[in-house]
Amino acid sequence: MKRTRTPQEKKALSLELDRRNVVAESKWGARDAIAKRKQWVNQSHRKAVHQELSALTGAQPADPEAVESAVAATYRHNWRKQPDVSLKQGLALRRSRKPGAT
Repeated sequence: MKRTRTPQEKKALSLELDRRNVVAESKWGARDAIAKRKQWVNQSHRKAVHQELSALTGAQPADPEAVESAVAATYRHNWRKQPDVSLKQGLALRRSRKPGAT
């Protein structure tokens, strides 16, 4: 059976486990921005692959190995969401940004 936690233990656990987005976006804007960034990465990669393949097409059928190497050589943008920080770190960061903080 679980032992009951004191309110102080619950608060400390909450500060450690709860996460917050500390990037300059609001949490609602971040949800949209993450999806749009992922979409942008995939679309730009598909466009680059399409451009490589259209350059290889011509009067003669392209060599399959040349096509495969051209597709593999296309640059793929890399984007990852910055991980959220714990509520404890987020509050400390917010306090340090306040005017008059030491």
